[in-house]
Amino acid sequence: MNYKNTVIYFMSGTGNTLRAAKLAGGYAREIGTDVILCWVTESDPEAEIRDDEDTMVGVMMPTHGFIAPWLMIKFACRLPRRKSTHAFVVTTRAGLKFGRVFTPGISGSAVFLIALILFFKGYKVRGAMSVDMPSNWLSLHPGLKPENARAIVGRAAHKIELFMEKILTGKKVWFTWNLLYEFIWMILLSWISAAYLLVGRFFLAKLFFANNNCNGCGICAENCLVGAIKMCGRNNPRPFWRYNCESCMRCMSFCPKQAVEAGHSWLIILYMITSVPIATYLFAWLGGLFPGTVVTDGHWIREIINFIYIYPALFISYYFFDLLLRIPVINSIFTYTTLTHIYRRSHEPDTKLKDLTGTIGGYSHVSISHSKKKKY
Repeated sequence: MNYKNTVIYFMSGTGNTLRAAKLAGGYAREIGTDVILCWVTESDPEAEIRDDEDTMVGVMMPTHGFIAPWLMIKFACRLPRRKSTHAFVVTTRAGLKFGRVFTPGISGSAVFLIALILFFKGYKVRGAMSVDMPSNWLSLHPGLKPENARAIVGRAAHKIELFMEKILTGKKVWFTWNLLYEFIWMILLSWISAAYLLVGRFFLAKLFFANNNCNGCGICAENCLVGAIKMCGRNNPRPFWRYNCESCMRCMSFCPKQAVEAGHSWLIILYMITSVPIATYLFAWLGGLFPGTVVTDGHWIREIINFIYIYPALFISYYFFDLLLRIPVINSIFTYTTLTHIYRRSHEPDTKLKDLTGTIGGYSHVSISHSKKKKY
């Protein structure tokens, strides 16, 4: 089967998925299709996706919390309905290399969730795959050495080419060891994925802060994938991470001063604050306020109240944390009690910040064909 048009939508923080999308688009171009790579934040799917079997739509994204990033879930849900358009899904996951040993990442439910959304939107999903790219979760571990990262990308390139060859020649890619592996992890880690979407992504966003090296240049805010960073302060502006941060690691990876940290000591404090059994204190207070009355305090009511408490506790605590960080001594204490201060920064080895943004907020399209849309 020959497709005339291939439109690939992608999200990328540090270049891994951008590289994977370019590899996929490059192969599609070689077999003669018009190819357009579109940032999900700068796309117009209604105009870009034709409702015919000559069009292949690809959705490519990183894996966050063993599930698709919230940005990609929203994007998939907002895609226009189609009846004949074919589609595929590719997720990148955190690959590592120790000596000569390559260890696979885990995509979990990410690839299945987006494929399911596309299916309900009417797309004919031809296949899916997860592929290892260099792990970039700098909040957890040091960045990979460039040579290790390139080795992982090299292996990924071959797998992406094989996948695209099958997809673009009309074959379906479902019953694979790759997807069986992810299906097993989806079952085992589904509770973590749910927790990540409900609480974890907000929690991780509120770990970021700028150390005393920050000079207020605003590069992090100007180039944030989702506009989640706001520069606060009139005389000494500093970045403030808002609730919609996707923890894509772009700010930490590309900061010229290596000023962006993820507070490990602050993590402990924040966990203690959000773990306060507020329901217990609330019911005790109500019992004292209305003596002789029975206050309903069932298990599920307690759990719901404690859960709801997490959100204001998280956001209010971070607000005061941000204020305290403006005191150099306090900033230094948190800086030198987090491991990210000594971690190597890294990103996809052949990707520069301008490749990810082009202009502030990201560029619209990366054309890989003779298509009329050629915006870089």
